Amino acid sequence: MPPEQLAPIRAGLLARRAAPTPPVEVRRAGFEAQMAALPVDPEVSVEPLDLGGVPALRSRHGEASGRALLWLHGGAFVLGSAASYRPFAARLARACGCDVIVPDYALAPEHTFPAAHDDALAGLDALEGHGYAMADSAIGGDSCGANLALAAVQARIALGAAAPAALWLISPFLDLTHSGASIAERAARDPFIDPAGMPETARTYLGEADPADPRASPLFGSLAGLPPALIQIGSDEVLFDDAARLRDGIAAAGGRPVFQEWAGMIHVWPLFAHVVDEGDWAIRQGAAFLGGAWAPPVASDG
Repeated sequence: MPPEQLAPIRAGLLARRAAPTPPVEVRRAGFEAQMAALPVDPEVSVEPLDLGGVPALRSRHGEASGRALLWLHGGAFVLGSAASYRPFAARLARACGCDVIVPDYALAPEHTFPAAHDDALAGLDALEGHGYAMADSAIGGDSCGANLALAAVQARIALGAAAPAALWLISPFLDLTHSGASIAERAARDPFIDPAGMPETARTYLGEADPADPRASPLFGSLAGLPPALIQIGSDEVLFDDAARLRDGIAAAGGRPVFQEWAGMIHVWPLFAHVVDEGDWAIRQGAAFLGGAWAPPVASDG
């Protein structure tokens, strides 16, 4: 990647991090405005959807495929929406050739844990009612959305329900106890997440709940029986160890995760796919992964 692609993004993130943290309402408005300025694929249609009482937007490119990717957006549990993720969902819909559904899960601080977790699980449970078999569905998320995606799959497995065909996690934030060594080791390399602010982020989401609760920190939940999982993480992320420990845990539980470390990349770099080549490449890698998970079984001879 030409360094000039990521340099202005790094500079802007560092400048914002150096300024005082504004109130959550201001942060939300700024995030929505920033995301609204991104280009949206005009060939991708968008329609509202109700997912078990959770409002959502469904993005579709071309004809219906019968397959769905439920995407849980990032935003530190306090920012983001289905509307702000329309440009990203459109990219995913075109690349993956499936419907991409982004729910508006409950945000903190108005709704603390486990509200967002419960909404994510309700959204996953509701897919079959909209005609998407679990074998034709996948779930993914970025940052805290990856947390919600993994925890929702773990909850379905614990209840004995079918899991989706695949799990796609980008820059996952999985440990709200913040025990990963990379938080300190990579702090100087990460322009996006300031480790000093991580405890407050966790408190805002958790309220009085235990940060080690597996529903809040799914890294500590059961990793047995998970569907095929793609884990994408930038080499410059303080959350690197969350991703690496998930990889190791899935492998120890008998799974075969696909782990991708992207050199020089920052937190949730695929959101910048419109200007950063690696963002587009990461999305294409995710699409290929889902295509493999959804591939029909090969008939045996005889």
